[in-house]
Amino acid sequence: MSSFKLRIVTPHGLYYEGEVEILNVRTKNGQMGILAHRLPLATGLEINEMNFVEKGERKHFALAGGFLYVGKNETTILTDAIESEMSIDLDRALAAKARAEARLADRQNEKIDLQRAEIALRKALVRIRVKKGA
Repeated sequence: MSSFKLRIVTPHGLYYEGEVEILNVRTKNGQMGILAHRLPLATGLEINEMNFVEKGERKHFALAGGFLYVGKNETTILTDAIESEMSIDLDRALAAKARAEARLADRQNEKIDLQRAEIALRKALVRIRVKKGA
């Protein structure tokens, strides 16, 4: 199978650069698999799981949304945050989920930013799914 260059960039710099055979991401329009020699594309990415195959090995990540740019033989992901399955601390993710759920349950408090709490909950749930391999 042909490969293509994948670059993942965060505000902290280059997170990953390497050759991959396939990239699977959830875009604003649904799930998408990217292969080599794909037509150019620019689209938004959802907070969700992401994976790619590098040298025959599938690697899983929790992605905090962002943007996907597909060029001739290079694909770039710009994201605020990404965590590999191995680097996710399950206890921290479960605690973040509990905090977000508590904020959402306190809808009477006008100081609660519901949109921010919903995003925090989605991120925590994705991190938990990736870590548990579900």
